[in-house]
Amino acid sequence: MPASNHQDPASDRASPHPSSPRPPTPTGLSGLDAILRGGLPAGRPSLLRGSAGTGKTVIALSFLCHGIAQGETGVFVTFDESPEALLDHAEGFGFPARADLAAGRLRILDMRPQPNEVQVGETIELTAILARIGYALDRLESPRLVLDAIDALESGFADSANLRAELTRVFDWIRERAVTCILTTGEQAEFSARYGLEDYIADCVIALRQDVKDRIMTRVLRIVKRRGGGHGANEYPFLLDSQGIFLIPVTGTTLQARVSSQRLPTGIPGLDAMLGGGGPYAGSTILISGQAGTGKTSISSSIARAVCDTGQLVLYISFEESMDELIRNQGSIGIDLARYSDSADSATGCAGTLVMQPVRAVEFGLEEHLMRIIRSIRVLQPALVILDPVSSLSERRDVSGAKEMLLRLLYLIKEEGVTTLATELLSDDSLGVSHLDVSSMIDVWIKLRRLENDGEMNRLITVIKARGLPISDQVKEFRITPSGLQIIDPYMGEGGIVYGTARIARLAEDEETLEQLRLDLDRAQQLRREIEEIAAASERLNRAERDAKAADLDRQIAQIESRLARITRARAAIKRERA
Repeated sequence: MPASNHQDPASDRASPHPSSPRPPTPTGLSGLDAILRGGLPAGRPSLLRGSAGTGKTVIALSFLCHGIAQGETGVFVTFDESPEALLDHAEGFGFPARADLAAGRLRILDMRPQPNEVQVGETIELTAILARIGYALDRLESPRLVLDAIDALESGFADSANLRAELTRVFDWIRERAVTCILTTGEQAEFSARYGLEDYIADCVIALRQDVKDRIMTRVLRIVKRRGGGHGANEYPFLLDSQGIFLIPVTGTTLQARVSSQRLPTGIPGLDAMLGGGGPYAGSTILISGQAGTGKTSISSSIARAVCDTGQLVLYISFEESMDELIRNQGSIGIDLARYSDSADSATGCAGTLVMQPVRAVEFGLEEHLMRIIRSIRVLQPALVILDPVSSLSERRDVSGAKEMLLRLLYLIKEEGVTTLATELLSDDSLGVSHLDVSSMIDVWIKLRRLENDGEMNRLITVIKARGLPISDQVKEFRITPSGLQIIDPYMGEGGIVYGTARIARLAEDEETLEQLRLDLDRAQQLRREIEEIAAASERLNRAERDAKAADLDRQIAQIESRLARITRARAAIKRERA
């Protein structure tokens, strides 16, 4: 880079600051723009600092390419990487950098310091550099500028005071040109602190770093300052992978859930009946808790199949089984998930409605899991997302951190209007108590448990709660059969409630008891009839005896009365003769 003592013509042509503040300039990263309350300060320099691998260049490229996609132009000045490497870098993240370069929408300036270039008084003078940058800005009429790895200039200055003065000049030059600029710098040797970039020069400072905990790395972003506007004050994890940068302000979400009266089928008639005659509401959060082997994944697969049959998309994230294992295992009970995958025959009519993403819970940090899930949801727009089992994410030393992450995840999914089905593994000594402690976010809670009795293991299912639904209060039997899943009402007999084969044995016992009771009832009723017949016969006999005695007395009375009458007539005749 040749030095020059001429005045900067680009600086002379710079336009003055507008009288009223300009609206923020979007970076193209929605999460970052939300944290910055709209974007970077327009027409001002913003500093992006962080160690190697934190994503500085990717964020800068995203900022520049977003503007180009919106019809603007951009200039990228590199003090570190070669232009060819930057083009490969950009296209690796999906940015059409070479096409933009060929079309004149993008200009890359190679300003890498060379050891054999001229230095004046052991100092590189920046006038020529600024003139070249200004010329490129004028030619493209570009409102966006990136100065990548500006800390590479440090090797050209022996005196830190000279470097600070020159850097101050660069920042002032950016303000005079009213170009929105991102400058990137590393954290090596406390470069920012020594030269005052952070406190005295930049209008906006974004700090990036890598946190490593339990051998898992998470990238974190923080807005150190932003002049002329508010900004999020927390630390925000973000993703950096082949799909680019993804950041979401997970520490500042508010619940704005979409309410729906639509019901999602479960594919299990008995479970639908327990939920009031239909499945859960769309957009609700469902938790299935249970011990190992109680059928959590089987119920999840049944619900996934039922939703796929309606033509809606299901995102199945498995933390323990691979896709092939899940398909094989569920096929043994009649749930054919393969027919819904992308590789299925399109003639089925449901191909492509199931997206399965197996991932090990220990592969990423909690925050990275959260962002990957949310990004997949925003890209795929599923009707249902299944997290099986979500308890795998909480099996870390940082239990409180896992709980906070799960709460944020459930909030964020609900804000997207997506139904969430999470399964939770309960330990055998948990006494059926959930360790996730997220019941405040759960709309439908289904609990499964094992009942071991007389050498047999039975599965039981209970609906603990279902907001807005008239649920069954009964504990029912849940069976996993080769032909599918069944929910059976328990047998409630004289000896209590029984399940499984004990239900059949108790039913047979009760049938024998009923038959004996029927015989006893018939005998008792026959005896009752006989007693009544004997009583009736005795009554008839008594009546006959009474009638006979009454007749005899009547005869006696008649005879006596007859004799009395004869004697009375005889006496009357004698008296008449004497007279």
